[in-house]
Amino acid sequence: MLQKELIPYFISSYIPRKCGIATFTNNLLLAYQNLYGPIGKIIAVDEYPDTVFPPEVDFICAKNKISDYTRAAEHINSSDAQVVNLQHEFGLFGGPEGHHIITLLKRLRKPVVTTFHTVLQVPTLGYYTSFNEIIHHSYRVVVMSNKAKEILREVYFVAPEKIAMIPHGVPDLPFMEPCYFKKEFGFEGRLVLLSFGLLSAGKGIELVLEALPGVVKEHPEILYVILGKTHPEVVKYQGEKYRESLKKLTRGNNLENNVLFIDEFLTNEELFKYINASDIYITPYHSQEQITSGTLAYAVALGKVVVSTPYWYAQEILAGGRGCLVPFNDPQALAGTLNRLLANREQLPEMRRVAYNFGRSMIWPKVSERYHALFREVYQEHYLKKLKNITTIRISSLDYPARSKEVYLFERLTDDTGIFQHAKYGIPDLKYGYTADDVGRALDLVVRMAKFEDESNCYSLAKKYLSFIRFVQREDGRFHNFVGYDRRYLDEVGSDDTFGRVLTGLGSTVARSVNPSVSSLAKELFDQAIAGLEPARPVSPYPKAIAYSTCGLYHYLKKYPGAAKVMDLLRSGADHLVKLYRTNRDTGWEWFEPAVTYANAKVPYALMLAYEVFKESSYLDTAQETLNFLTNLQYNGTYFDLIGNKNWLVKGAGRPYFDQQPIEIGCLVEAYCKAFNLMQNKDYLDLANKAFNWFFGNNKLGVPVYNIRDDYPLDGLTTEGANENSGAESVIAFTLAIICLKEAGIQKTFERKVQVRF
Repeated sequence: MLQKELIPYFISSYIPRKCGIATFTNNLLLAYQNLYGPIGKIIAVDEYPDTVFPPEVDFICAKNKISDYTRAAEHINSSDAQVVNLQHEFGLFGGPEGHHIITLLKRLRKPVVTTFHTVLQVPTLGYYTSFNEIIHHSYRVVVMSNKAKEILREVYFVAPEKIAMIPHGVPDLPFMEPCYFKKEFGFEGRLVLLSFGLLSAGKGIELVLEALPGVVKEHPEILYVILGKTHPEVVKYQGEKYRESLKKLTRGNNLENNVLFIDEFLTNEELFKYINASDIYITPYHSQEQITSGTLAYAVALGKVVVSTPYWYAQEILAGGRGCLVPFNDPQALAGTLNRLLANREQLPEMRRVAYNFGRSMIWPKVSERYHALFREVYQEHYLKKLKNITTIRISSLDYPARSKEVYLFERLTDDTGIFQHAKYGIPDLKYGYTADDVGRALDLVVRMAKFEDESNCYSLAKKYLSFIRFVQREDGRFHNFVGYDRRYLDEVGSDDTFGRVLTGLGSTVARSVNPSVSSLAKELFDQAIAGLEPARPVSPYPKAIAYSTCGLYHYLKKYPGAAKVMDLLRSGADHLVKLYRTNRDTGWEWFEPAVTYANAKVPYALMLAYEVFKESSYLDTAQETLNFLTNLQYNGTYFDLIGNKNWLVKGAGRPYFDQQPIEIGCLVEAYCKAFNLMQNKDYLDLANKAFNWFFGNNKLGVPVYNIRDDYPLDGLTTEGANENSGAESVIAFTLAIICLKEAGIQKTFERKVQVRF
């Protein structure tokens, strides 16, 4: 199934900053892009204003400048990103307990997934409050260990369904023997022990240096490599005090020939070579509360024999024979474990293989897939929440505010002349002017809306539209269609479709208007339009033009049932449609003409109107058969996959899937609601709901054809996603669907059955 991928933003520290979370975020983004294309951007939080970042960073947030957090939120809100991933560690963000990041989260209008790299079991009140606020503003929180999940539930009272466990990502590299890499570093003939990462006192390297004399005594070929620079935050406040203390301990234990300090921050490729060159990896951390360790994850993934103190993450990742645990602050126990492993080297390959196989579940492609699935789930939840807000306003009851969104949709496109034909990103595009096609249909809808909305707003629009129709009506009763912004006619006469659409608006106004001046002018214009028509002939040879005209004729008869000429025109049009259908059906094509094009459901809808007037069964049978034909073509059991407008669907030719147009949805909802009204088959209600939900992502691409932020429908579905413009036709189609659902009285059914695909 073709789906447009979600675009994420990542908020984090970022390379070239030398910290584990910066590297983690870079690896996650690269893995994500390898699977889903060049999408995703970085909001880099940094305290050095002169840092030069790679191109994927498109906003730099100064760590201690709170106004930058506000600006970052505005930047994300105005972007095309659909979900935000916050990589959280308290020390990354400014303010007490890293509180500045909450300023950003409060202003975001995009759903947030927060990845916690630290979860404190016994926090201070400040950290507890800050942490809970971040949880509150996140749709999901991601942790990398089951212990972290337990703490979130028991200490922070986070609902289990809000927590996702996604392992720390690791490189996807082959299983290698250490000997292949030892030569490159001059380690031949040595048994290599390794600890790596940014140095700080909590890393417990002194534990290994205290245990090492007991190991070197039995295995003098031991080389312990301490790889990594001192943590920049440690350097800032303490300088190299910790590193110097380790060197002093090395000298005091006469280990100069057995310990190698490499004071560098390495690239991933260099780091992986050092890990592969080692025989045993050691993590001697002091704190039990360590809930994740990228260094430990890397070592396991590359198939290392691991010895570690029993901090929480190590307990989980080394379970099942994947490594060895030694007590905290017990150098004798560590020395004993190392000596035992080295004395039984024949067992090491199996331990390595067990670790490597476990690490395959944590490789970056699999981790990025899980993030992607979580982003989709969160975006769907966020979108459904927005949709619920919309449906609550639009569909939940008939008690509407004085100026509803439907009225506003028309007002924003209408000036003193008429409704603008096109809009660029929702803003009226004056250079294309107006069409009678749009004004006629808009007139029908605003008069119908007056039943649910404040009449004054609706009739203010209706008067403008009637005035336009009077302006474009020719002496022979027909209508110009195109009018420029300067009010000049741009054609000699409009099409048969134009005639039918204007007749729809006029007839609807004649029947429905409670304003005498409005209904009187509509009747005058309607009578002039049909004055030259021959009653025994349909108003047009074309099915869509007949269908639109039928709508106007039907409503005129509601007000004036004795209008014989109108009755004759309605019957002749319906008879012609049935004749066209039967001719095509005999050739195996259950439609009125050789192609399925636009506004298709308007034709069976018109025949249902004719059936209401004449009770002629052939009208209803034809309507039902052709509506079923359209349904079978465009509904796949889950969502509506409309006929595209690239050459349409011509009999005997291939089917186009794009571009899909909102006009078809409006007409389908209209036809299904009428079919339910006539036949009381609840399946038609379900189809009406699902057709309408095409606007909200239940479509081929799984993307909304609706601007949620500014609240208006969009112009169509293209191969690249939704067309971001919003002209008169999309507004008319969307509002037609809304009004038909209201008129059918199925608002509660709609709320219950809303389903959005992602």
